[in-house]
Amino acid sequence: MPNKNENTCPFCLNRINPGAQKCHHCREWLTKIVSTDDIVLNKPAENNIINYKEDHFFSFQGRIAAKFSKIGYWYLYLFLSIFIFALISLYWTYSNEKRVYLISFFLYAVQMFCSSAGIVWFEKKLDKFSREIPLITNWSAEKSYQYFDEAKRYIFADRHSFFAAFIVCSAAVLGDKFVVGSPFVSDTSFSVFLIYEALYLFWTACLVAVFLKFAFFVRRLGDEELHILLIQEENSGIRLLGKLVLQSALFVIIPYSLGIFARQIGEWDFGFSLIAWFGCFGIGFLFYLFYPIYNIHRAMKREKEKKLSLVSVELNNLLSGGYISHEHIHKVKDLIEIRSHLHSINTWPFDMNKVAGLLSALVIPMISIFIDLYLKS
Repeated sequence: MPNKNENTCPFCLNRINPGAQKCHHCREWLTKIVSTDDIVLNKPAENNIINYKEDHFFSFQGRIAAKFSKIGYWYLYLFLSIFIFALISLYWTYSNEKRVYLISFFLYAVQMFCSSAGIVWFEKKLDKFSREIPLITNWSAEKSYQYFDEAKRYIFADRHSFFAAFIVCSAAVLGDKFVVGSPFVSDTSFSVFLIYEALYLFWTACLVAVFLKFAFFVRRLGDEELHILLIQEENSGIRLLGKLVLQSALFVIIPYSLGIFARQIGEWDFGFSLIAWFGCFGIGFLFYLFYPIYNIHRAMKREKEKKLSLVSVELNNLLSGGYISHEHIHKVKDLIEIRSHLHSINTWPFDMNKVAGLLSALVIPMISIFIDLYLKS
């Protein structure tokens, strides 16, 4: 029966003596671990750190939401999306255009809502990760908060978001105007749609810009000398960073899918140019999901191989004599279980089953395009 006074090794999950500085199973030094208590003790004075309150936003979407904090940012951007949708619906009601396109416009409104509110949600989520930086870098709290502050200012910089919005909106509006065309009866209706398109794509382009800069932040963080713990909770350390990547990817998938399905309603011309447009975003999504986190994956893989090597060496030492004493039998069994557990550990910082789900959500809309083209032909 295990002793209640014993501790658990955070590297191999074996039972160890309470005062041990080194695990006698996996031979990892326990003194290298930076605990939450250490961070609190080393935390500088309050006036020397950035205090990320819930209303302290760097994104303009967050600053707008902060002015209506009593409403809540989800409700605020839901109201804004519905209001803009209501304007084009009002025009469409008194025009000669088919009402079926209101379904497309509604999907675009949902896309605008997810994109605008999603950035505020993501900024609040990212603030929680700031507490993990001292743990995974062994930096002081002051250096960690300074690093995070600079990174956050870069990620949510308005000039980058506005520039991306200008490029994407211009490309979409000019592409629809001179390349793709429209199924509408009058030029006035087409002009009204192009204004609506610029409005909803503005928020989506800002979202894309923010997430791309977040990807570069993750990539740069992976180049640092990180303190990798293979066994962690989902909401801590490197695992939390991987979870943030997956969650942000979901907010890319939703507008992407809605944009495709909106164009499949009615008599929109879904030709090669639109397939190339959405195909580029699909390739960009794959880049976003794997490229930034790749360095961290390699670091986790090296750490896993190191732990496996240590366990294998100790296991070989015990088995090399040809005779195993009674007191070593349980130790051999434990080492075999540890080795088996290490082999099963995923060296990507996110759940690969969830990645498969996101990739399915990416592929299904593209498949629907080709099915639609096949049926129309």
